[in-house]
Amino acid sequence: MYQPKSGFFKKYKEAVGLNPNVGTWSWLLHRVTGAILVLYLFMHLFALSSSIAGESTFNAWLSNLQTPLTHILEIGLVAVVAFHLLNGLRITIADFFLLTRPHRVLFWIAMLIFVAFLIITLIVFLPRAFSPH
Repeated sequence: MYQPKSGFFKKYKEAVGLNPNVGTWSWLLHRVTGAILVLYLFMHLFALSSSIAGESTFNAWLSNLQTPLTHILEIGLVAVVAFHLLNGLRITIADFFLLTRPHRVLFWIAMLIFVAFLIITLIVFLPRAFSPH
């Protein structure tokens, strides 16, 4: 008998619902941040490709991006990169050094480093986001 495939989001909802622990949330957030980074990469390449049309076009494109919203999005980008990086390092350490038992402790250490990094980022970027250029 034909079994319809579950939807894309339903699959992840079921995975988290069946095993709602730190490892599952870490796995899900790692996938989400990875997808966000891929989307950002394409937008970044699109913005850089405007330089092919010349210096004035590229400068006009960049001047349009100097808004408080884009500066807030830059803070979000730093947060996404930091989480993805630290979680990836945690996974690598757990896999290569056979530290699967303390993976939960490694996750919380990575999250403490993430929060510290995010606080520093907010201190540096937030004043710039709302200052006139």
